[in-house]
Amino acid sequence: MPKRSADQATATRWVRDDALQAVEMNGEFVMMGVDQGEYYAVKGVAATLWRHLAEPRDVDALCALVAEEYDVTPDACRADVEAFVDQLHGRGMVHPAA
Repeated sequence: MPKRSADQATATRWVRDDALQAVEMNGEFVMMGVDQGEYYAVKGVAATLWRHLAEPRDVDALCALVAEEYDVTPDACRADVEAFVDQLHGRGMVHPAA
């Protein structure tokens, strides 16, 4: 898979992989990746991001949503949001929206 530049990754609208089975319990998502052959669990800000990735969103939109929910600035959370989306993409859990 070709590496994207930082600008391309930020402008890309990301969405969850529909093949990933996820259940929300007490604000935490537990997921099973059939293709990945692994289980995942996310909570806190990661669960918030996962919830919002049900719809195609770019990093700017994700940062705005996190900033609103957690009372931080979008710039303060940008590096963490980008890193999390990169991790999800690297594991095949999200992909660029069509």
